[in-house]
Amino acid sequence: MSNKTQVLTFAMLAALGMSGSVFAQQAASGKVEEVVDEKAKQAVKDAETARAEAESAQEAAQAAADTRDAGAVSAQGAAKAAATASTADQASIDAQAAANQAMNAANQAQAAKSAIEGDTAQPMDAVGQAVQAASETSAATAAASNSAATAEAAASATAQAVSEPPAAPMAPAAPMPPVSSNASTTAEVTVTSHPGNPAPREPVDFDALDSNHNGSISRAEAKGNAALTYEFRLLDRNHDGRLSRKEMTGWHE
Repeated sequence: MSNKTQVLTFAMLAALGMSGSVFAQQAASGKVEEVVDEKAKQAVKDAETARAEAESAQEAAQAAADTRDAGAVSAQGAAKAAATASTADQASIDAQAAANQAMNAANQAQAAKSAIEGDTAQPMDAVGQAVQAASETSAATAAASNSAATAEAAASATAQAVSEPPAAPMAPAAPMPPVSSNASTTAEVTVTSHPGNPAPREPVDFDALDSNHNGSISRAEAKGNAALTYEFRLLDRNHDGRLSRKEMTGWHE
């Protein structure tokens, strides 16, 4: 790489906000290939994460749909379940679209890597393409993660909606007795009762829920336990859309 090319490449990286980073230092010393290679690897890793988030969103949407189709205790619960299941479905669609964007951007980063390795692109062009592609992949991955969170929250809301009891009917007002100078009146008190909320957690049989016996519990497999569905994303610490035995350690069994 000529001195002029090195200077121009360094200037481009500085304009992209990277002048103080290790990438700018590498570019200044003529190691543009390392910059492009690292950005391409980052883009591929982010795209894989986006795809996993999209799969989690799809499983959550399917769980919500299955829960909705199983029927609700009350009419208002059925209406809420229909709305939340629809939200989960749309979030799943959005997550898949974001994952596709991430994959396309990762392919662009890989193309920049191939071009710089094959000497078919100017260093500045390859660096710019790789940096922009990695940035787009990161943004798309974040969007996929947000959509997955929305889908999972909607699936939990659907599980709660189907178990919502009918609203207690209002007691009719007691007729007022006639006023009499020699009669006393006694106020009537109407007492109504409401069923309590279900226990927040139910016993979990890991092997029973792991219906395909692959050593983990997917969102779809967890749908039979409302509390587990509600806390699924919190327990899924590596965000792969599945719960391992290790991740379930400490949960009510």
